[in-house]
Amino acid sequence: MSTTPSTKIAEVRRTHAKLIRFGAVSAFNVLFGQILLFATQVAMGLSPVPANVFSVTVGTVPAYFLSRHWVWNRRGNHRIMKEVIPFWALALLGFALSTAAVWFVDTRWDPVPLVINLTNLAAFGLIWMAKFFVLDRVLFNTEEATAVS
Repeated sequence: MSTTPSTKIAEVRRTHAKLIRFGAVSAFNVLFGQILLFATQVAMGLSPVPANVFSVTVGTVPAYFLSRHWVWNRRGNHRIMKEVIPFWALALLGFALSTAAVWFVDTRWDPVPLVINLTNLAAFGLIWMAKFFVLDRVLFNTEEATAVS
């Protein structure tokens, strides 16, 4: 199948729009996760690593639903092997990286909660773009969804 310049432009525009929506969802999830992380340390008195575990686990739920429905316009049944498990695997990667980074900072220094938040944010920032392309090209692949429908 050959692609015309207008087809390529349309695809770039669709990808750009998804990237903007993904950025908005990510911004919401970062804010939500950072509030959870800070609150669990300050208000609930959890130490940094358990607070990170809690905030990442809770924050992954809205991340999945917002990404699936708003960014990639997926409706209907959730495909366990092709959507849910891979999405959670990516979340687990971010969780592992952020928890390791939080643990490292917490065991080396006596950081204030804000430093823990910045550490968590930096760890997730490292995998953000890779996550978009995996979600876009593999998990919520529009061409595959169209072929299946």
